[in-house]
Amino acid sequence: MNNSVESWERHPDIGIIEVSNFGRVRTLDRIVPRGKYTQFVKGLILKQYDNGNGYLHVVLSMNGKTVTKKVHRLVAETFISNPDNLTEVNHKDCNRANNNVENLEWCTRSYNRQYREKYGVSQTEALGNPVFAINLETLEVSHFRSQSEASRELGVFKQNVNNVIKGIIKQTGGYLFVSDDGHSVDVVNHKIK
Repeated sequence: MNNSVESWERHPDIGIIEVSNFGRVRTLDRIVPRGKYTQFVKGLILKQYDNGNGYLHVVLSMNGKTVTKKVHRLVAETFISNPDNLTEVNHKDCNRANNNVENLEWCTRSYNRQYREKYGVSQTEALGNPVFAINLETLEVSHFRSQSEASRELGVFKQNVNNVIKGIIKQTGGYLFVSDDGHSVDVVNHKIK
């Protein structure tokens, strides 16, 4: 597929929308019944919203009901064959907001997790604040790109990492956590200078 030219195709299961290879979604012009009458509804490109985890979604009105659909799934369902009926869609560049068809592939849940661990973090985590973790037994300092990465690597709850940084609790899992805001860390006194 030529990645420099936007092309639109009708979604195979949702007949009122078309999806572009660039990751945009639009409704089609249509006639909608309104009681005894009908109304012409002009198609439009749908606004995309972040679901809070970095994934983009659109809101559709289907059969009188409002439904939310993830854009990456709509693109994959429209443009990428899935003969093995794989259940998940992987973002090759680990950016959940990049829904260009060239960036997507069908995969298993296991593959999706392993890929993310090997090649990067989600956009949400990448934009998170880096943190220092101080091992209170050895005073060894480790640096992590985000609270999520620290939580995952050290086996502690992410909320507890956040609570230590905010000063709600003193430590978790034998670690003190400090936000990397450009200040130096005094490991011995556990303070930020």
